[in-house]
Amino acid sequence: MKWLPVLRIASVATLLATLFVAGVALGMMSDNRRWASAASNGIMSYSLAERSLQVDLLKARAGLLRSYDPVNADLTAAQESLSDLRRLSMRPVARHVLGEITDAADRQENLVQQFKRRNARLQEALTQFTANDRVIANDRTAIEEHNILSAWILKLTLDTSLPTVAGAQAALNELPPAPAGTREAALVTHARQLVVILPEIDRLLHAIRAMRIDNQVGRFQRLLRQEARDRVTALLHLQIAFGVLIALMTAIVTALVLVQRQHTRELQIQADNERLSAAIAMPLIDTAHATFEARVQDAVERLAFYLKAKQLRLMIPGISGPVHFSAPENSGEEEWFCRLIQIADANNAWTADRVLASTRGNRGHPAVTEGMHAAGINDLVLLRTVEPCRIIIGFEPRGAAFAQRPDHMAGLASALVAIAHGARREVLQQERERLERKVARAGRMEIIGAMASGVAHNFNNILCAIGGYAEMGQERTRKHSFAYAHFGEILQAAGRARNLVDEILNFAKQGRSHKRPTQLLDILKETIGLVSASARQTRFRLLTADKPLWVTGAASELQQVFLNISNNAVHAGDSQEVVIQARPVRLARPRRLSHGSLPPGDYIVVSIDDEGPGIAPAARDRLFEPFFTTKVGGTGLGLSTAWEIVQDHGGTIDVENRDRGASFSVWLPQRDDAEDCTIAGDGARIILLAQPDQLAEEEELLAELGYEPVGFPLSTGIAAMSAALDECDGALITSFNTEIALKSAEALSARMAGRPVLVATPEAQLLHSRFAAPKFAYPLRRKELADRLPGIIGGLMAEAR
Repeated sequence: MKWLPVLRIASVATLLATLFVAGVALGMMSDNRRWASAASNGIMSYSLAERSLQVDLLKARAGLLRSYDPVNADLTAAQESLSDLRRLSMRPVARHVLGEITDAADRQENLVQQFKRRNARLQEALTQFTANDRVIANDRTAIEEHNILSAWILKLTLDTSLPTVAGAQAALNELPPAPAGTREAALVTHARQLVVILPEIDRLLHAIRAMRIDNQVGRFQRLLRQEARDRVTALLHLQIAFGVLIALMTAIVTALVLVQRQHTRELQIQADNERLSAAIAMPLIDTAHATFEARVQDAVERLAFYLKAKQLRLMIPGISGPVHFSAPENSGEEEWFCRLIQIADANNAWTADRVLASTRGNRGHPAVTEGMHAAGINDLVLLRTVEPCRIIIGFEPRGAAFAQRPDHMAGLASALVAIAHGARREVLQQERERLERKVARAGRMEIIGAMASGVAHNFNNILCAIGGYAEMGQERTRKHSFAYAHFGEILQAAGRARNLVDEILNFAKQGRSHKRPTQLLDILKETIGLVSASARQTRFRLLTADKPLWVTGAASELQQVFLNISNNAVHAGDSQEVVIQARPVRLARPRRLSHGSLPPGDYIVVSIDDEGPGIAPAARDRLFEPFFTTKVGGTGLGLSTAWEIVQDHGGTIDVENRDRGASFSVWLPQRDDAEDCTIAGDGARIILLAQPDQLAEEEELLAELGYEPVGFPLSTGIAAMSAALDECDGALITSFNTEIALKSAEALSARMAGRPVLVATPEAQLLHSRFAAPKFAYPLRRKELADRLPGIIGGLMAEAR
């Protein structure tokens, strides 16, 4: 959500910019209105005042005005209008034109003032001339020249052209001189004034009208209109900018809302993921072995519901018992799941521990999509974890896009980690129980061995004396006598006692033999030969596969297992047929048997079937307890010895009743083939640090090669291994995690005092510059170990000798 703060800042900035532009636009709009109104009123007022002045001047010229107040008012209005216009903001060109108009108005005002002064004299002269002319005209003695003068003066008031002025002047010149102080003399005086003033008055009016202020006013009006249009354009640009900012702010707010909603959704999904992880992790924190399977199944169903998956499979390879879980539960076989995992592993289709594939458009690795076609799956998601425990999950989502959503993958990853931690605890618990059983068995066998050795030595001395005296007694008695028969019974009892002592010794020696690749078919044939010699009435039938059946074990111990079970079959079947069948079996998933469970893998199953009465339900659970027997004269050590041997070889025994008799099936881990059956080790003791879920398998591999492995989980501290480190010949550290393996190797190197520390990781070829000890590929390869370990461990042991 890195865009969320950016969008918030952008939205605030855009809002402020929008408010600023809106304020500027509103201010400009109001200012434009005031400016346009003031400019229009000013220019209109000036134009009206100027036109009114022209009219009033004409009225004053015609003598229609009683005073010059209208003229003065017109001049004042014009100056006020110009003053208002000068206060307006305008461009320099318009202000220059306004200055010209102001200058013209000032010149016009000067001319008007001249007009007013002359017009006042004119009106006074006209008044006096008119009054005298009226008096003289009423006098019958007036001469004709006075009438002619009056006519020319009247014409002059209407026309001040040069001919009229000349005619009026000629009329004045034709008048006879008049005595001073008479009306005739006054008339002539005023006539002469009118002849001079009237042309001047008209010239002033003509000059005023000729100033052409209207042209300048028209130009000024055009400039103001242009400036008004420019102001409107600027306002329009601001309005457009405001609209753009509004749209931008709307887009940003919309994006902010969407991003905030996405962020809220992601937080909700994160909370859902955390709740899912908590719901899965909490039951697995303190789960017991008995409830682990049910709680993992519940977690798988929760995951399937969360992912809305059509079907979901989860596999935990490192635990015993059920390692496959499905949702819906019991929704079908897991073969397609295992097959697709094998395809992904074989074709290196994993990308960051993830496989995404779809048959729609063939997205994903071609081999994986081909396997999906065969399994009838359209979309597939595979994920795996290595730490803290190996887990592989696969599901068929509702659609490929649904599976590629990071939120679902994040929730799934966190849930897988929770399950992995629970599985790791289960693996550690199982390993702890296995080690406790191993230690308890070793202690029990050590006590039994010590006791058996002492008892066997003393009993054999006693039995030798009893047998010797019985033989001497038989030699001194007659055959077929009661004493001879009694000595014979004593000898038979001593023989049975010696057999019992031998069985006790054999039982005490379990787990001390050296295991090596063994052909099981040869052991079975020898077993049938030995049992047939003492049970001639019983027919044995051996059914085996065509190919060799190889296991890793001690041939003498395995023969003892089959001898003990076959002898029981002979006695239980009352000398009827005993069928021995050996066959290879591959387990794709863990299997529970009557007396234990087995992880997935390849096994050899040897079934020994008799035709006896079968196993009583009460005796079924106690069959392999030492000294428990239902056979008259039995010791109770035959089946317990067989059980201990099979357990020591990594297998188990399955017991079931058939229609006729009982069937004992011995399950033993199968070797791949016989070509690398060479014993590479020579009993060298190797400290093995491995993942808890791989520890047993890797211990078995080293034991098969002739070494004596001492296994510890990878997280074990140096102090806990101190005693074992003192007696070992070398150490081998295996892990999927290269860094963890290197840290453990570096810690061990200082403690091993020159003894080899070996590292096996998937990136072994990249470690030469960081760690100088020998490196091996991981997972461990039998051939590489058989080829290289003898030269490393064996060479060191030879030097020590």
